[in-house]
Amino acid sequence: MGLGGATAAAALTHRGCDVTVFEQASEIREVGAGVVIWSSTSRLLARIGMTDTLDRIGVRAKELPAFDAKGSRIGGSPTTGDDGAAAYFLHRAELLQIFSDMLPPGHVRLGKRCVQATNENGRAKLVFADGATEEFDVVIGADGIHSVAQHAVVPPAPPIFSNLAAYRGLVPNGPGIAMDDGAVWTDRKRYLVAYPVSSGRLVNFVGVVPSQGLPEGSWSMRGSLKELRAEFDGWDSRVGRILDAVTETYLWSLFYRKPLPRIVAGRIALLGDAAHPMTPHAGMGFGQAIEDGFGLAVLLEGCTAAQVPERLRLYEALRLPRTAEVQDITRRNAQFFHETFPLAPGEDRPGGIYASRELFGHDVEAAARTILQKAGDARRPVP
Repeated sequence: MGLGGATAAAALTHRGCDVTVFEQASEIREVGAGVVIWSSTSRLLARIGMTDTLDRIGVRAKELPAFDAKGSRIGGSPTTGDDGAAAYFLHRAELLQIFSDMLPPGHVRLGKRCVQATNENGRAKLVFADGATEEFDVVIGADGIHSVAQHAVVPPAPPIFSNLAAYRGLVPNGPGIAMDDGAVWTDRKRYLVAYPVSSGRLVNFVGVVPSQGLPEGSWSMRGSLKELRAEFDGWDSRVGRILDAVTETYLWSLFYRKPLPRIVAGRIALLGDAAHPMTPHAGMGFGQAIEDGFGLAVLLEGCTAAQVPERLRLYEALRLPRTAEVQDITRRNAQFFHETFPLAPGEDRPGGIYASRELFGHDVEAAARTILQKAGDARRPVP
């Protein structure tokens, strides 16, 4: 079960929705290591009582400075919202376990691989690899960049390769490293981000490098330590100390999509990477999945089965502009960090890193309540 689906299920359950999660794996697990949640995300989790948990399992971000390969500062990102909401560095598996524990017993069904999602006779229908079918008032497709549910919403199309691959891994946060905050390094061809996770016991790193492509599904493919260190040879000594401590690394190819024209069809809605996959260059991919889930929860709370299609259309109107903006910011950051990341015809390569407090200040629950109120006002007769 991925983090996006688990978060959405927890948010919907918190607002009284009856949720069933179908997971194709035979056990709940999260592949990967670190994740960043910015203030636009942490304020949502605080509202369901998670602040103490985030402080216990994560590390509050103080700042996220950016350096060139030799260690000279070239920029940075704000981490705290104007309302004081914090950003956190977290281990994905620890966070997934927290969200899983929020769901009622028996509401997660493992070993169920969905092969088709359709709208039929006023219901959303799922077909599974074992031949079983299920029908629901609403289906949320949180099944990743190669989404099956997406085929019910838009014509199938392959994701776009970014010309990049990412090494990832964890090292002990011991002598010689001692990171209490995150940092980014770049030479405009490749970049490396590192930050503490697991209450500061470990350091997560992601090193993104030019690539001619990797086999599909390479998320869990072992990478070469020798090749990893060669990519960042001669960089800032802090990078060298982190990579010297690596005993195993994984390598995956990075894909993205341009904004979809729609993310809803009937009673089927897309969430997270199924709706708006992006590379990690703004650290906003997981945060957008969380915003999706919390926005949906506001819109679906208390609605009847007959109201679902209209509420999902409001979800689409709520999320498409926001996620398109974040996808564009992520793409421009990737173009700044990497000469190989593609440009559109006539497009100039950005001259700096984009980040703003306005980006992290978004409140999806407030926006959802506003769009719901406006829809109600539009239906009222004019006196």
